[in-house]
Amino acid sequence: MQHGPSLYAMIFFSVLLLGLTWLGNRILPKWHPVYAGKKARFSYWVVTVLSVAILIFSRWLRPVSGFPGEWFRYFIYAAYVWMIGLVFMLIVLMVGHAGRLLVRKLSREAETGEEAEIPVEAPVPGGITRREFLQGAVAAVPALPLAVSAYGVIAGDINIVVNRFALNFPHLPPALDGFKIAQISDTHIGPFFGMDKLDRVLTMVKHEQPDLLAITGDLVDDLDLLVPTMERLAAFQPQVPQGIFYCWGNHEYFRDIGRIRKALNNSPITVLENRNQAVLNGLYFAGVDYPWGKNKTEVEEKRRQYFDQAVRGIPDGAFTVLLAHHPDFFDNAFAAGVPLSLVGHTHGGQVIIFGMSLLPVKYKYMKGMFQANRSYGYVSAGTGHWLPLRIGCPAEISIFTLHSQMA
Repeated sequence: MQHGPSLYAMIFFSVLLLGLTWLGNRILPKWHPVYAGKKARFSYWVVTVLSVAILIFSRWLRPVSGFPGEWFRYFIYAAYVWMIGLVFMLIVLMVGHAGRLLVRKLSREAETGEEAEIPVEAPVPGGITRREFLQGAVAAVPALPLAVSAYGVIAGDINIVVNRFALNFPHLPPALDGFKIAQISDTHIGPFFGMDKLDRVLTMVKHEQPDLLAITGDLVDDLDLLVPTMERLAAFQPQVPQGIFYCWGNHEYFRDIGRIRKALNNSPITVLENRNQAVLNGLYFAGVDYPWGKNKTEVEEKRRQYFDQAVRGIPDGAFTVLLAHHPDFFDNAFAAGVPLSLVGHTHGGQVIIFGMSLLPVKYKYMKGMFQANRSYGYVSAGTGHWLPLRIGCPAEISIFTLHSQMA
């Protein structure tokens, strides 16, 4: 079953981009006269139209054989910097414009019935008056959101952190003390995550010397990169003594689940699709499929069925690690007392301001470590992204070291 972007979604985002463009064209000239000139308006429309065309091409009109080349990625980055910066700029300018109107109103009220004094303009260093300096500063305001956008796109692509966790479990078999698990998630290998970046991530994982690598879904978006991705993971397999374990995400269905399944089945990677597998010394890994459903009730029933299938047959007293893509599986895992669950999907919110995600989609378990009784659940912020923008939420590789502890 395919779950690709619908025609309605394409129309919605096209209208949204058009609306943002129109709004920017209306607000900029009102913000400062420098943006009302013909050259400024022409430049604005040229850059915007090119950016929209690049985004449409990269998302919906891309050739079957994939992107024209690595060089096209930089045009995509530039287009995202401009369009995301335009969103930030509109917010800043609307707030700033409202603030200016409020200040003017308060000034007029304060001067009512009084003769306003005309201040003498004192020059500031450089030979310009204070008013000219302030006007220049106001004119430069729209550049600040673009700078933030550029930082979010560029730093979001470059920065990858390693988060390490030492977890104590009273009933961990002593033979598993010190067992180390590496997790990567949501790489979305494609226009923003090429083979060079995958090589970098695997080198970082190798440096941590884990016993096992867990991949919690959304591995590949550009299927032209599926074969080289499998080749690199197969070559990396000997670096993790207990192998690589994988569970499905939702983007595997967006692309071609049959083709991806075939590639994984022909690789040394262990796919856990609503089943479990013994690893060693009483350690079991269980994995679940993505719970598609038409409504909340159907999704919850799918989750229950998938979870029950995944843990079926695991002996009492075994130590279980659950791999899932959707974080709502924490509810099932916590209720069943699964010691450790690793998930992804949320990208950690991806854009975090003052501790809050600006993404329109919210989850009960958004980012980081959660605990219920003696069970832990970790939501990875993701190692890649499908939207090249990260602010306050860098991409990550997660490392979990298990330790035994007397009850």
